[in-house]
Amino acid sequence: MVTMDRDIVLVTGATSGLGLRLAETLAAEGATVLVHGRDATRVHALSERLNAAGGSTHPYCADLASLREVRTFAQRVVDEQPRIDVLINNAGVGPGPQDGERELSADGLELRFAVGYLAPYVLTRALVPLVRRAKAGRVVNVGSGAQTEIDVDDLGMAGFYNGWVAYGRAKLALASLTVDLAAELGPYGITVSCVHPADLMPTSMVRQTGLAPQSTVEQGAEAVLRLVHSAAGGDMAHGHYYNVLEPAQPHPDVMCPEKRELLRGATERLLAHQAGHH
Repeated sequence: MVTMDRDIVLVTGATSGLGLRLAETLAAEGATVLVHGRDATRVHALSERLNAAGGSTHPYCADLASLREVRTFAQRVVDEQPRIDVLINNAGVGPGPQDGERELSADGLELRFAVGYLAPYVLTRALVPLVRRAKAGRVVNVGSGAQTEIDVDDLGMAGFYNGWVAYGRAKLALASLTVDLAAELGPYGITVSCVHPADLMPTSMVRQTGLAPQSTVEQGAEAVLRLVHSAAGGDMAHGHYYNVLEPAQPHPDVMCPEKRELLRGATERLLAHQAGHH
């Protein structure tokens, strides 16, 4: 197995579920792990526990539901780290309970779209200079097979709301971002991929939905780590989407250049509008 000795890996949402298992495994493999979470107590406790076990970690606290905090978090990483070998965009907000009401982020944006897509969009673009400094930089986006068509004229879902649809829209947007980033960053030797890690792992995100788990966190971690361990330009096809361990077809909108362009334009307008209010 490829070990991550001396690689610098950033894991968002590292204090529970899949992110926690990834952080633990990567630290044990010798990587320097930048562990992120929104609860400072839990982030620091995790970092101290992994360091006490012989790992090398650094804690980063930020609420990804606030774009201001996302930008501050990114700037701190840029200021403190020499490079990033692997960026794992793992954090997200699940579908929530059945009949759950629409929730808004700190910026007044639909919460699942804000945390599951806008945060990794802003974070990844801010960290590209660090990933470019790696010999074989990788970006792994933790996606889902539950991708749902997006109405770019109603990104806030004010007209219609359903938690699963909101979750699926964020995951479609993340898969679309993967394809765009792959085209942009490929010339720099950076591999970008998106993976649906496993069906319904026993995480708090899944428990909230009321559905029974169908797989383990270990299975999800294996699927993500397979992409993390792959050499840039190696067997893991660049810009591709994986269903657990197998290459798969994402939602047709992800592979449609016109749909991606509409989403990209709507995203940039939304971010510009939001920045103008702060």
